[in-house]
Amino acid sequence: MRRSAVLVLAAACAAALGLAACPLPQPLASVGREDGGTITPPRILVDTALPAGTTISVGTECPAPAFLASATLDDQDTSEPVDVRWFIDYAPSPPNSGIQRLEQLPGTETGETQRQVTPYCVPLPPWTAGAAPAHVLELVVSNGFYDPTADPGPTPNRTPRPGFETQVYRWVFTYADAGSCGGCP
Repeated sequence: MRRSAVLVLAAACAAALGLAACPLPQPLASVGREDGGTITPPRILVDTALPAGTTISVGTECPAPAFLASATLDDQDTSEPVDVRWFIDYAPSPPNSGIQRLEQLPGTETGETQRQVTPYCVPLPPWTAGAAPAHVLELVVSNGFYDPTADPGPTPNRTPRPGFETQVYRWVFTYADAGSCGGCP
C-alpha cells in the first residue's frame, strides 16, 4: 500500500510537470468597438520590416541617401480598412508635424489577413557637420485614427479613436563613415 501511494504521488508530480511545460493558448489582444464588439488591431510583422533591423548606418559621404522601407501587416478583421502613416523625425508641433506619407489599405473579403504596405523611399539629407546626428522613421498603423483636422489631440496624426489602438515600428538612421547610401528602385 505504501508503494502504491508513492507511485500515485510520482504520477501526479509527472503530470503537473508535463502541464507546466505545455503553455496554454492565450487570446490575442483586442480592443472594444463602439458597437460593443471587439476587434484585433492590425499588427506589424517585425520579421518582414525592411530595412532589416532598427538601426541603419548611413554613409557620411553619400550625396543623396535614400532607403526603401516596407513591412507586412497582419489584421484579423479583414473587412475594415487599415490606415498606414509614415513619419520622419516626428514632432507634435510644426515644423516637423506633418505626415510624410499616408496610405489606406482597403478591407478585403478574401479572408487573407496579411496585407503588404506599399514600400516607401525615405529620402535623408546628406551628412554635414553640426546637423542632426540621426533621423527616425516611424511606420504607424491603426484601423481607427482621429481626424487631426477635427481634434488635434495630444499627438496630431497619431492618436487613435477611443476603443482603437496604434502600432509603431521605428528605424533610426545614424551617420557613420562605413555606412550605406541605401538606394531606391
